[in-house]
Amino acid sequence: MLSDNGQSKYKIVVASNADKNEIFAASEFQRYFENVAGVKLNVQYKETFDKETFAVLIGKKDRFKNLQFVQNDGVIIKTESSNLIISGGENRGVLYGVYSFFENYLNCKFFALDEIVTPKKTSISIPSINYTYSPPFSFRSYYSLENSNKAYADFHKENYFFEGRLYPAHSLAWLLPAEKYFATHPEYFALIDGKRNPSQICFSSDGALAELLLVLKREIAATPNEVWSVSHLDSPNYCHCNLCESKYKKGNGFSETLIPFVNKVARAFPDKIISTLAYNQSLLPSKLEKPEKNVEIMFCFTNIDRRYAINSDKNKEAYKFVKALKDWQGLTNNIFVWDYNVNYFHSLFPFPNLKTFQENILYFQNIGVKKVFLEGIGPQQGEFSELKSYIGSELLWNPNADSNLLMDEFLLNYYGDAWKDMKDYIQNLELNAEKYNTPLDVYANPAVYKDGYLNERNITTYKSILQKALDKVKNKQKYINRIKKEMLSIDYAEIEISSNTNKALDTTHKAKFNNRLNAFKEDAKKLNITYLRNAEFTIEEFAKQKSR
Repeated sequence: MLSDNGQSKYKIVVASNADKNEIFAASEFQRYFENVAGVKLNVQYKETFDKETFAVLIGKKDRFKNLQFVQNDGVIIKTESSNLIISGGENRGVLYGVYSFFENYLNCKFFALDEIVTPKKTSISIPSINYTYSPPFSFRSYYSLENSNKAYADFHKENYFFEGRLYPAHSLAWLLPAEKYFATHPEYFALIDGKRNPSQICFSSDGALAELLLVLKREIAATPNEVWSVSHLDSPNYCHCNLCESKYKKGNGFSETLIPFVNKVARAFPDKIISTLAYNQSLLPSKLEKPEKNVEIMFCFTNIDRRYAINSDKNKEAYKFVKALKDWQGLTNNIFVWDYNVNYFHSLFPFPNLKTFQENILYFQNIGVKKVFLEGIGPQQGEFSELKSYIGSELLWNPNADSNLLMDEFLLNYYGDAWKDMKDYIQNLELNAEKYNTPLDVYANPAVYKDGYLNERNITTYKSILQKALDKVKNKQKYINRIKKEMLSIDYAEIEISSNTNKALDTTHKAKFNNRLNAFKEDAKKLNITYLRNAEFTIEEFAKQKSR
């Protein structure tokens, strides 16, 4: 009995030499417990946990005797006599143990930045507990506005945005910037159409390699990161000099210059992990040279059909990615998966891919991937951004969680009495997207789907469902605003479709279109929609671009 009618004989005990993670974990237990029970437990620092009674003992695994083993930043929650033990693995494992206790046993939930649930209880009793859990992924992160908040990321047991890494990808744009080097050392850059071009690096350039090693030596001395990206620019171009071309022809093209270049960097810094991309022109592995053991392959699933799971037989576009990843895994087990869960250029329009989240995450787990980054909408609000962040984050921690229950819990708390209508809307989008032959692409304009799941008849149905949802929460403004955000998603799709299909409008129709565009802009501002593309391209810029 941790508390009874607002009283408790318990205390929180941490080691006298506790590290910052243990101290913060203790303060979070104290804060959450007070929020739930109305009782503030004292925190005490002790040399040893021996002989403690009626205590919540919080600390790293090696501070206890005979606790079960956990991998990575796994968690341990155990009752022993009158004590509650909360422990965990490396990094923030102890902190995750605290949040797991409140989530699993006291039903505390962090659904979104604007929806945190801490049920009030006058008395708290817990059963006998012997719980351990090791997450399958050592690095897990969902890219969202929510996860840019450390409290949210911690509660969902996620890594911060590429923590321990100075540059996540396309790093040579910063390490060998064209603004600094192209004028004086054009030979560092790609030969395209007979001229040096700053859009890509020449990976056969000894000078570029030598300069990069000097830059990295300075950077590593200044910033003690574990992982350093050495990856090509975000451009489809590649070098056509004689040295590069001769290497391409011997194997799998671009990777035959990239991997040897990256391996030389890895050998120069054997105590660091050197990360590079399997992305676009470097998707296929080198046939001629294996990555060094300290080279990480950041494998990116880009242009696939987001209606279906990556490993689904229906996902024809994904075949080459599945095979390429298998080939990379034949060369190295140091794989980092970067997957995309959003339309990159149109983050507000309806993008029905939620049902693939669990299937894809289970696929990554089943093939032995240990590091996963899911690129969501980014640090902005967008189409079901809160729901997708919640489900994606929960499944990265536990891929076998009940995804349908996760959705229902979120919808019930986030939309109140309208939750079943919101689920109906989501399911209608998914069913309609599968009826047509157009793949759901991460770069496509909404106009691509004007004869498919976004045709006029379907949009009329969506609006009807959302209006029904709105009618059920007439007097609850927070639910109204949340539903209106998803209605705005339909408005955005209609504006894009109209803009791309009705180029020539008479004066009357121009005025009507512009009025609707201005209404969309004002509604978006009221609902805190600021960006429409990965924290760039503002609502004002969109309205100016589309105005007739």
